[in-house]
Amino acid sequence: MILSYFDDSSDPRHEHYFASGGLMAEESQWKNFHVPWAVATIDLKEPFRSSDCECQQKQFSSWSKEDCNKLMDRLVGVICEQRLHGYASIVPIDEYRSVFPDSGEYDAYYLSVKHTIINMAEIGHGERERYGFGGMKCWFEHSETTSGPTRTIYHQLRSVDTWEQAKSLDSNIYFRDKNLHPLQAADLVAREAFKHFLNQGKRNTRIPLRRMSDLLNFIVWRRPQLEYLRDNGGPDNLELLTSWGRDHRPHPPQFETYWRNY
Repeated sequence: MILSYFDDSSDPRHEHYFASGGLMAEESQWKNFHVPWAVATIDLKEPFRSSDCECQQKQFSSWSKEDCNKLMDRLVGVICEQRLHGYASIVPIDEYRSVFPDSGEYDAYYLSVKHTIINMAEIGHGERERYGFGGMKCWFEHSETTSGPTRTIYHQLRSVDTWEQAKSLDSNIYFRDKNLHPLQAADLVAREAFKHFLNQGKRNTRIPLRRMSDLLNFIVWRRPQLEYLRDNGGPDNLELLTSWGRDHRPHPPQFETYWRNY
């Protein structure tokens, strides 16, 4: 069984990007992850949050920038040493609202959630095809605002009759708080995905991202993909999303990615 853990990342006013990002690995790899992560964060009074560490705020307000960087360096090292693979789906909020002018505050995020779950199902399906058993379990950080709709999305996707990959998804989706160490690591990856596309063309690629680059697959929606989605049924058309790029439809525009040192 593959276990995957995801968190969201955005700017405070939800003006630029929403990212759904995190990490996946086989159960045996996750077993080897918990101890080194716990050791690295043993001095923290609260669960690790990447933005707080980088910005020296909340529990990091008395930390020096050097100490914050050292902690981030150790945590990225844990991810690299355990060979945990990262994934993120990123949606530009302004472009989404331009293409879908009647959208709600979190609708761009829910598109990234759908995209994330679909890709996890594809990976889980490959596992079942290879070994004849297994699949994918998904955890998301609990949120009073988004957990309910995310749960609904998950079970709607599992019910798409035309999508064989749905069978690889576990019967339940799981929500926990940041006390769960893999969700702290997911927070780090989601923020790196958000920051990468926010900074694109303005700043050099961030050091944590460069170190993890051979483990990451980030996919960003742009206007061509959003307009294709709009013109072929919209973001609620799960049959479209789960058959994206198949031969029976006009071929969609290619996604922009960050993948393996791209």
